[in-house]
Amino acid sequence: MEAYVDLVGSRRRFGKNESPWVSAFNLCNAVIGAGVLSFPFGFRQTGVLGGFFFVGAIWVIEVFALCLLVRVAEKYNSESYQQMVNSVLGSNLAILTSVTMILSAPGSLISYMIITGDVFGPVFAQIFGESSILANRRVVIVLFTIFVIFPLSMKTTLKSLKYSSVISVLMLTYLAVALVTLGTRSLIFNGLPSDVLIWRAGSEAFIIIDLVVLAFQCHIQVVPILSELSEHPSPFVGAGKHLLEERLLDEEVISQISKRQKSERVRRMDAVIFLSMSICLVGYCMVGLFGYLLFPDVESDVLKSFGNDNQFMNFARIGMAMVGMVCYPVQHFPIRSVADDAIKALIKAPEAGFSWSRHTLITVFFVGSTLTVALVVTDLGTVFSIAGATGGVLVVFIIPGLLLIRGIDSQPVWYTNHTLIGEEEIKWSTRTKSQTVVQITGGALLTSFGLLIFLATVYVHATGMLAKS
Repeated sequence: MEAYVDLVGSRRRFGKNESPWVSAFNLCNAVIGAGVLSFPFGFRQTGVLGGFFFVGAIWVIEVFALCLLVRVAEKYNSESYQQMVNSVLGSNLAILTSVTMILSAPGSLISYMIITGDVFGPVFAQIFGESSILANRRVVIVLFTIFVIFPLSMKTTLKSLKYSSVISVLMLTYLAVALVTLGTRSLIFNGLPSDVLIWRAGSEAFIIIDLVVLAFQCHIQVVPILSELSEHPSPFVGAGKHLLEERLLDEEVISQISKRQKSERVRRMDAVIFLSMSICLVGYCMVGLFGYLLFPDVESDVLKSFGNDNQFMNFARIGMAMVGMVCYPVQHFPIRSVADDAIKALIKAPEAGFSWSRHTLITVFFVGSTLTVALVVTDLGTVFSIAGATGGVLVVFIIPGLLLIRGIDSQPVWYTNHTLIGEEEIKWSTRTKSQTVVQITGGALLTSFGLLIFLATVYVHATGMLAKS
């Protein structure tokens, strides 16, 4: 593994992922989920223009937050979201963040298993007969968990999930193209439905905000994806430049090259974020727009509006179930990291130490516990409500806002003036007055927006707006 001396004089390991395409597909996989099926329902609440406005606005805010997290993680050499929070904001908030991640993530993980059973159960019933054991929903969930989800979840790096991550992008593309084709055909032959709304802004906007925030969430995964990106990442196109032999250079030149490499790594990750989030933005908007134009009274799952005899949508159902299976390990990866950090702290194991037994036990626990719940829970809406009303707002808006308020170039909470690298003290830059005002104002707005979204989410679920719609 590549390594360099970090802020506390220990060795930090870089991942061996030199291709930004791998990072882009992994980030797409972290974003894409079954939530895309609810976008036509979101467009129904606010109209066509309202749908584009709210999706676009939240996309801009979340991309900004992702780029901010990348810079903070790079600055403090963080390999996980909770490690970054611990370095910048202290152990108390890191513990709160970790607990929130642990409590909120299982909702999505369980939903992926439920989708698998709901989709493949009827498919197997058609193939093997209604009386076949393979037609049993619970048997289907168990089989796919054992032979697909668990082996993928055992992977130790996100890079090793690169091939399965491609499935998510392909299935989102297929769903978008299928709906655009069917929607365009309907517009040509039937015209624009008379009950399609163009714009509506009211309490209904809370519904689409709730859906979009959850659908674009990948902020926990972006830190380990950055951590695995090579110190010298390749460009998206071309072979890039060969590295100079550092042993032939003096220390001053080496220092300049190191700074440039870090800057290049951040720029490459910015491109990864923009590309991945743009792919999802276009796909989500196409699904939302044409799903709504096809069915102005669309339900929360657009696929339910199609009959079982539509083969294009039947394949889309299978595709979304496959997306759930490959999304599971990417969503599970940072949660296992949180649990692993907690166990290492309890048993006082080396922070950088890796244990296969601990890795396996944690994976078995999470996969087993989510499988148990998925076997007894059938209401997907309830699971998504729990997942959306917790943790997401904290990691997407509030933490980035607090990072801005504190200042991304501030000394870490554990830093002292005696912390040295070699013989020189670490030089931390200070904010100018204008930078302080801008960052504190921006951080306060971001945090306030997060709190507003949290209250809106609670309002939506407490008043039953989703059910009434």
